[in-house]
Amino acid sequence: MELQRREFIKAAVAAGTAPALAATGGKQATVVVVHGKDLAKMLNLGVAKLGGWGTFIHKGDKVAIKPNVAWYSTPAQGGNTAPELVRECVLQAEKAGAEKIDIPENPCSPEKKAFPQSGVQDALKGTKARLFRPSARDGYREVTVPKGKICKTAEVPNEILDADCVINMPVAKHHSGATLSLSMKNWMGSISNTTRRGWHRNGLHQCIADFSTFLKPKLVVIDASRIMLDHGPQGPGTLAYPNEVILSTDPVAADAYAATLFKLKPFDVGYIKLGHEMGIGCGDLSKIDIVRIEA
Repeated sequence: MELQRREFIKAAVAAGTAPALAATGGKQATVVVVHGKDLAKMLNLGVAKLGGWGTFIHKGDKVAIKPNVAWYSTPAQGGNTAPELVRECVLQAEKAGAEKIDIPENPCSPEKKAFPQSGVQDALKGTKARLFRPSARDGYREVTVPKGKICKTAEVPNEILDADCVINMPVAKHHSGATLSLSMKNWMGSISNTTRRGWHRNGLHQCIADFSTFLKPKLVVIDASRIMLDHGPQGPGTLAYPNEVILSTDPVAADAYAATLFKLKPFDVGYIKLGHEMGIGCGDLSKIDIVRIEA
């Protein structure tokens, strides 16, 4: 038995997996959950636990951040990502030496209303980040999704495709069509209207999972400081206050944990189950190392 174990470790080292297995106690994914009230501090504590900002952003990088800034909704209403969380991410990207920081968002509400009302537009003042709606004419490129079962192609903002580091930063909330809006679902806020309409018509959960086989963020940060329990995605709806920020390099694992805040099992959400089955990440909570930090 000991010989078999040594042979397994030797093979794991050759494959480059032994350190990860040792670090996570054999778990398949790590999710860091930071509880507190100071969102900037919570973000930095969580990223530090995952290796620090330098693990994700390097000097000269083009960084694309994808928060939810889609709705004519105030920060207190929970329809969009908290502005102070987005600002801190931008500041840390600047500190790490990012050459360019883009925040492409194709909002459901008119951007002239959604961006200021969300608080994110004002939060970015004095930074080098650019929050904008991609041009319908030339702001997107069509890409092939090789592993897609329904979603075979998608129109994606140029800045996301060209980024060295993509950070997915959704708010956790109820969604009338997708059960919950979490990190995998958050890509719908950046893709073109044509692609988005196709997903709604042709198997939304499968399309979300399909696209996640193609676009894989370096870091997922879910804003669960306040969560919308009903009437999502726009609201206003009933709110709960977990006061958490959820971080992972595995979008399926991050979403799986976030689902529990709504008293759901991960696989109650179709795209989480599909993401797990398609090997995008781990949605089985028993195989996820959940690290909790108090800020």
